[in-house]
Amino acid sequence: MHARDFYDYLTRARRTLWAALRTLTDEELSRPVLPSPGARCIKDLVAHIAVVEDGWFRGDLLGAPLVAESLGRPEPRSADEYWHHHTEPLDALLTYWEAVEADTLRRWPALDALARAGHRVRALDDAPETVSADEVLWHVMQHEVRHTAHLVQLIRLLGHTPPPLDLVFFNAR
Repeated sequence: MHARDFYDYLTRARRTLWAALRTLTDEELSRPVLPSPGARCIKDLVAHIAVVEDGWFRGDLLGAPLVAESLGRPEPRSADEYWHHHTEPLDALLTYWEAVEADTLRRWPALDALARAGHRVRALDDAPETVSADEVLWHVMQHEVRHTAHLVQLIRLLGHTPPPLDLVFFNAR
C-alpha cells in the first residue's frame, strides 16, 4: 500500500471516530482515565495526534509554519501545556485536527516529493541521527493508528461501544 492510500484510509476512519467522540459528554471526554504524566483523557490524545502530524509534516519535513500558528493556538511552554487539554472544547480540538488534515492533503505532493528524493531530517532535536521523509510519513500515520487504538479503548472504558476503525472495514467492498 502506498503512503497516500493509507493516509486516505486515515481520513475516512477519522470521520467515523470524530462522529463517535461527538456523542460523548464533555465530562467523559475530559475524564482522566489514564494514570500518566502525559495523555490522561480522550481530549489529550485528540490534541496529541494532530500536534504530531502538524509538527513532523510541516515543521520538520517542509520547514513551514505549523497549522497551530495559523489558528492562534499557543505554543506549549511546559509538558503540562503540551499534554493536557481537558478544558478545551472538543470542537476546538477537532477544528485543529481538521485543519491539519486539510493542509496535509494540500501539501501531499511536496511531502511525497521529499520522500521520493530521499530527504532526511533529524530524528530528535538533540541527536545527530536522521530518518528519511518516507519513514516520517509512515511514522506519523502509524502513530495515529496506535493512539486511535488508545481512543477506542478509552471509549470502551467509559462504557460505550466504539466504532470499527480497522483498515479492512474501510477497504471491504
